[in-house]
Amino acid sequence: FFFDFASRFPFLLLSFCSGSMERQIQAFQAHIMSNMKTVLVITINIAGVVGIVVLMKQLFQTYEFNYPVFLVVLHQLTTAFVLWLMTTQGLLEPKALDKRIILQLALGEIGSIVFSNWSLMHNSVGMYQIFKLLNIPFMCVVETFMLKSTFSNTIKLSLVVILGGIAMATVTDVQYNSVGLMHGLSAVLATSFYQVLVKRTTKDKDLSGLQLSYCTALPKAGILAVLVPVLEKNPGGLLAFDYTTVVLSIIFMTCILGVIAVTTPAMIIQSTTPVTFQVVGHAKTCLIILSGFIFFQQPFVAKNVTGVLVALAGMIWYSYLKMPQPKPEVAPDDEEIPVPPPPPPREDECVAPLGQESEGQGAVQRHMKDMKE
Repeated sequence: FFFDFASRFPFLLLSFCSGSMERQIQAFQAHIMSNMKTVLVITINIAGVVGIVVLMKQLFQTYEFNYPVFLVVLHQLTTAFVLWLMTTQGLLEPKALDKRIILQLALGEIGSIVFSNWSLMHNSVGMYQIFKLLNIPFMCVVETFMLKSTFSNTIKLSLVVILGGIAMATVTDVQYNSVGLMHGLSAVLATSFYQVLVKRTTKDKDLSGLQLSYCTALPKAGILAVLVPVLEKNPGGLLAFDYTTVVLSIIFMTCILGVIAVTTPAMIIQSTTPVTFQVVGHAKTCLIILSGFIFFQQPFVAKNVTGVLVALAGMIWYSYLKMPQPKPEVAPDDEEIPVPPPPPPREDECVAPLGQESEGQGAVQRHMKDMKE
């Protein structure tokens, strides 16, 4: 809603000056109402993901609970349980999905998570962010070939502005090695193909985002649970950790928000496109950067703030370009002027019935015939 309103605001201002503000407001309201569900899901996704990141950073930094993969397993299990409850109450209609597709979706998302973590482990933070930025251009290529999508030049330019702003805000040192390069590119490939597969599956199988999450949450939790000993730095510390009431409360809150983080991506991709979901992801990055200044007393850096503002401007532009534009009103000069019907004959005029000729008309025709002879 914020991006939609911000993208419309300059045009509302100009319309106010030109006297056509009412039409612009009506178009904006119609657009919001027709996409209210998508706007609501995106808003919930941003709030949920930003909230879960803030809570997990508290666990990692304040309480030294450094087990992100284990937390993801808990989030997937909580999601599976909540969606199962919804099916028992008739709030969600379960649909069967081919096991091969479920496995592809589960491995795709897990591959995205695992390779992203390994990319962060083997690359510098700046290089890790660059690989995340590569998701959008690669996603455009995959969408073009797999979903037959098209992107106008203005859409591409708005995406460049977004990527430039995010790069300015997040990319610092750029150091990499062959192992880090392999993991970073693998993360880009896994993320792109997974999200495009989500879009194609929901469309071809007529599934909602919640139905897709219901089919895949438990398999993803099972596969990740097996990988916890491999992916966590100190898996044995899970049992020896001092679980205080505060830590357990924060873990519980991350599980509640985890349901949002797990289910809403498929809902957004179903309603929009994988590229739009990536734009939403960069909006969350901007908010997370700002939350660092507010909640974690991180030093205020002008370059980062400028990058965030540039990225937000690009997102507002992208949002405006994706909105249907109101049709222009027909100018009065271009309106079709109705042709008045012919006036009825006067009473003193002699009009012959159809198929007959009047006396005057017959005399004229006989005179013309005599002249020719």
